[in-house]
Amino acid sequence: MASNDLRRRLEVALASGQVRDELMSALGAALTGTAFYVDSVAGSSTNNGLASNSAKATLAQALALCTANKGDVVYLMPGHNEGAGDAQWTINKAGVTIIGLGNGTNRPRFDFDHANASIDITASNVRLANIRLLPSVTAVLVGIDVNTLVVDTVLEDIEILPGEDGAGVDEFALGIDLKVGCDRTKIIRPRIRQHASAAGCLAGIRLTGASNDITIIEPDIVCLGAGAVAPINGITTLSTNVRIIGRGILESDNEPGIELLTGTTGVIRDIDIFSNLATIAAATVADGMAHFRVSYVEVGNESDVAVKTASVDD
Repeated sequence: MASNDLRRRLEVALASGQVRDELMSALGAALTGTAFYVDSVAGSSTNNGLASNSAKATLAQALALCTANKGDVVYLMPGHNEGAGDAQWTINKAGVTIIGLGNGTNRPRFDFDHANASIDITASNVRLANIRLLPSVTAVLVGIDVNTLVVDTVLEDIEILPGEDGAGVDEFALGIDLKVGCDRTKIIRPRIRQHASAAGCLAGIRLTGASNDITIIEPDIVCLGAGAVAPINGITTLSTNVRIIGRGILESDNEPGIELLTGTTGVIRDIDIFSNLATIAAATVADGMAHFRVSYVEVGNESDVAVKTASVDD
């Protein structure tokens, strides 16, 4: 009887997800740090955040429970949603991992309801993955802001959506901005979109100042409109050892796909650029970058052509 009763209790617990969550938390604590859960639908500030059925309500509440550099993980539940006015979501615990759960429109979404709203990463060794960003006002200044001297950040599968208004009024000026000294940042599979009528977008990814060993993998970025500079842009001071690689697509209307400060060094590999420029060579402004299989198309119904001239034996 006792065995049957235990079996029934385990079956109920497994069906509710409780055992799964507790095992994940225990395993996470044993191998790395502690796992915390966030759910804007069913969560509460009074919960302990240690399981999906006792989730915190906001990312800030979960981060307050994290310990720096202990491998803590924050799971954002499918359907989680947060909005910010004239404020920031500040990720200030070094070594924390934040993972959005779910697929497609079920992935967690952050709504930027003021031009000054942003996700600020102020601590090193942070990984942020599988979330969506929605601009809800005109010209939000920046979506994700990696602060000065914050290193070893990983941004993975971040999707920046067209503006909430649906007519090109709402957009990000900058999708992702790396300030000075953001060495060894990795941006993996960023997907950035905007409405064709948007006028305030400057760049999808910007390197603001000098950083070393930046890697951008499989970028898929559309950057259009009167304000556009380039889907990937560098300003102020040149960066070094920049890698823009993978099967990436960069689309603009009459601006380069990549425009970096003179002297920026590194590699551009397997990137396709769709724009309308005076010359093919203008598809990238990156004089210190080696180009491997970088292609350009000017208008629809044309095939690609190599950007830059072939290397010579000298």
